[in-house]
Amino acid sequence: MQLIPAIDIKDGQCVRLKQGKSESQTVYDTSPVLVAKKFYEAGATKIHIVDLDGAFEGQSNNGTIISEILSEIPVEIELGGGIRTLANIESWLQQGVHQVILGTVAVQSPELVKEAIQQFSVNRIIVGIDTHNGLVATHGWQQSSDLQDIEFAKTMTEIGVRRFIYTAIHTDGMMTGPAIPELKRFSSATSAKVTASGGVGNLEDVTALKSLEKYGVDSVIAGRAIYEGTLDLEKAVSALNGVN
Repeated sequence: MQLIPAIDIKDGQCVRLKQGKSESQTVYDTSPVLVAKKFYEAGATKIHIVDLDGAFEGQSNNGTIISEILSEIPVEIELGGGIRTLANIESWLQQGVHQVILGTVAVQSPELVKEAIQQFSVNRIIVGIDTHNGLVATHGWQQSSDLQDIEFAKTMTEIGVRRFIYTAIHTDGMMTGPAIPELKRFSSATSAKVTASGGVGNLEDVTALKSLEKYGVDSVIAGRAIYEGTLDLEKAVSALNGVN
């Protein structure tokens, strides 16, 4: 089980939201670059970055900050938030992003996801599936669709997607534990690998996800718990690597 710390960037700052609601914003640091450095020094091998301005508005001024992280921190970056064209994808991959996360555009234009996989490799494309009661949400979780998450995942795997980030929105930022039943239901219904996101509050929550490894859940994203200090990133990485 790989632990992936998260950096959400809004207005140039490192923030966290609860259940994706912008009015619930907490600013944890004014320098996402320094946060990324701390994560790297704690042993993280990948960092999950979301450009919230891009997700909410479809455009952003956070590009310079993200580029700085890419140039200064020698760690894999998966990036999402407002990436909705092939040109966007190509630009970020050329700058050093390891994988791009497609959410809204995957719902609106599955053909673009297929083209991205063909052009840039299946290993560079992740589809984020964010759900309210099993229905896929878009535009930074501000809009709900009528797409069932499992049916949407089936469509995506048929065009070549091999990894999903699955978020049950009601758990995100709440630190009350991952949505184990929803994750089990979803991951057991798809052949793709699944990264769990949302709800992690401590190391026990991370290790609880090991029960889902047989269904393809092989990684977990954690954010607020790290910032609040209820999950020690360095100790958690060591524990997952079998180091005491």
